[in-house]
Amino acid sequence: MLRSVWWALAISALAFTVWNGLSLTMSDVSMSCSKIGEGGSYHCDDRAIDVLGVWPLVVVGLLLATPPAVAAIAMRQWVSWFAVTALVVLFVAGIASVTHDSYWNLLVLALPMAVIGSATAMFRRTAPGCGARKFS
Repeated sequence: MLRSVWWALAISALAFTVWNGLSLTMSDVSMSCSKIGEGGSYHCDDRAIDVLGVWPLVVVGLLLATPPAVAAIAMRQWVSWFAVTALVVLFVAGIASVTHDSYWNLLVLALPMAVIGSATAMFRRTAPGCGARKFS
């Protein structure tokens, strides 16, 4: 059950990134468009993927999907908490880069992912006596 929550987070992060890559315009990702209504070498109604390229979007998608995927594969409580910490760091990076003309502002999705991930990590039960064998 908990593994499926982590996989659902990873898949939803990728789906969110693809959806935004296909639908965002430069006015959505550029502060210069929202402040003065024009960009440097682009129009504000240009598609962001045409101006910024696909590889930065791929990097953001992988950054969002990797921590929950690693937690789903490992299924250890400490890895789950490490994934939550990584998601919080990604959220802070997304907030810090909100003024740049990039996809980095999509990293704010990491906050709700971290909240769901922390709830998942809290409900992860550790097996009593891990590694101990019971002899009869």
